[in-house]
Amino acid sequence: MTSGKRLVARVAPYARFVRGIAHPHRLAILYLLAHEPMNPHDIGAHMPVAESLVAHHLKAMYASGWLNKQRIGKNVLYSVNKKTLREIPKFLLDTPLWRNMSKKPV
Repeated sequence: MTSGKRLVARVAPYARFVRGIAHPHRLAILYLLAHEPMNPHDIGAHMPVAESLVAHHLKAMYASGWLNKQRIGKNVLYSVNKKTLREIPKFLLDTPLWRNMSKKPV
């Protein structure tokens, strides 16, 4: 088990990921994009906030690595960054909790 400064150094890279979705609107956006890639206007149609706030959240999520974006003409299409999703289990991979959960069916 790691402790002290090594523990903080071990978890620090994951803090950026968590901050990227640490808001109800960002989790809602992640949920929507897990279904299909969307542009900001379409995401905004599902959200109870202004499109400018959706754009703010998309920018933060993209900067923290949660989203990919692709420009198609004048439109921008956002999708979930699968590589980032694969990083999350690595956070707990070396813990007894993870090892025990992976042995037992849920």
